[in-house]
Amino acid sequence: MKFFWKIYFSFMILFLLSFGFFGTWMIQMTFEKSYQRVLEEGERSNRMFQLAFEMNLNALDEIYQTEEMIPVTGTMVTQNLSEPGTIYRIYDEQQYLLYESQTHGCKGNVLTALTMDSSYADIPCGHETVRYRSQTWLIFTCRSETDGRTYFLESLKDISDIYREREDYYDWYAMIMMILTIVVTILVFLVTHFLTRSIGELSQKTRRFTSGDYEVRASEKGGDEIAELACDFNDMADTISDKMEELTLQAKKQEDFTASFAHELKTPLTSIIGYADMIRSMGCTEEETMEAANYIFQQGKRLESLSFKLLELIVADKQEYQFRSLSVQKLLEEAIQLTEVKREEKQIQLSVFLEPGQIMGEKDLLLSALTNLLDNARKAVKENGKIRIQGRNLPDEYLLSISDNGCGMEQEEVTRITEAFYMVDKSRARKEGGAGLGMTLCSRILSLHNARWKIFSIPGKGTSIGIQFSKEVMQDDTDT
Repeated sequence: MKFFWKIYFSFMILFLLSFGFFGTWMIQMTFEKSYQRVLEEGERSNRMFQLAFEMNLNALDEIYQTEEMIPVTGTMVTQNLSEPGTIYRIYDEQQYLLYESQTHGCKGNVLTALTMDSSYADIPCGHETVRYRSQTWLIFTCRSETDGRTYFLESLKDISDIYREREDYYDWYAMIMMILTIVVTILVFLVTHFLTRSIGELSQKTRRFTSGDYEVRASEKGGDEIAELACDFNDMADTISDKMEELTLQAKKQEDFTASFAHELKTPLTSIIGYADMIRSMGCTEEETMEAANYIFQQGKRLESLSFKLLELIVADKQEYQFRSLSVQKLLEEAIQLTEVKREEKQIQLSVFLEPGQIMGEKDLLLSALTNLLDNARKAVKENGKIRIQGRNLPDEYLLSISDNGCGMEQEEVTRITEAFYMVDKSRARKEGGAGLGMTLCSRILSLHNARWKIFSIPGKGTSIGIQFSKEVMQDDTDT
């Protein structure tokens, strides 16, 4: 279905539903108010009937307070209370009719309920609406107890007028709706045509744009949604070139990643193959053989480290993790223990100042990130260097910082440090067995934990990394 007809039918359906509902609601509200007014009048009339009946009956001597006098009393009472369209009846306890101001066949169920149903024993009065032939009657029935005798007084009021009035309103409203529907149909058709004309022009220019005419732009006349759509189209067209550049840059990064990966594989493989061939084809001394084996071992460990880093990067992006509350002290203790051997080789001084705290996360991922950060700090400092770890509690966060007094970095290097295979000092990194993936992995892990972090570095002075972790504690999974 074309957009023109969608708008057209939507307007028409909305109009018919809203006006139909509103008109029906107004008529029903008017009817309910009229009904409530009649109900109050009927209840008041029945109460007056009961009061007058009891007063007249009590005014008689006991010898005259018999059922034979009920019709006389009822006649006297109704002569003063009689209203047009109202019928009065008097029944005894056995529902026997003692008096009726006007013979009528309309009967209700309230009298039976008051006399037979035990649940109505404490209810003195009741009312109901009964449809009899072509008329609608409002029946009020109440219990009257006088000198130990029980009577039931009933009043019937013809309320057919308010129902007829409602029907007349419905007929009148239906006629008005027919006239309005014809008028609105024409107006909606014209308005829909005007609106879809702008959309048609925009659609035509869009097709031109997709066919290669990147200079085409839509008209932004007016301030409605169509004009906003045209403005959005123009913004989209203006940013296409930027997006294409971004895609080109992304492709280049992918190529760089592949090239760097191939280079990182090639360098250790060349050494391994060369030294292995030397051992295989040449008569080497034991010392030369051990030296060659040592090179092969180191390069093999480097390849192993590279494969583990790549695997962790892939898993970090695809696997789903169950976060729980973890102790910061225990995480750092384990990370410190994992990096202790190589740190002691350079006789690095480590100082730790941690406030007790909990953070939300996945233990193995966070342990990998902290180990990488500590290992990077170890690689950056010289022998007898210093590494400082500090942790501080805040109401909603836990602040962790890892600082060193190593070589530091330029600001340009800081911005690129999380790129895959990027190394500030390639010779030093390869000597230490690095592949340029540690900070990339740290970035991915901290991103998964919604942790904010920042790197501060001064060349020749050292580097400090600050991390802000969420500190929500789940009582059921707390790692104590």
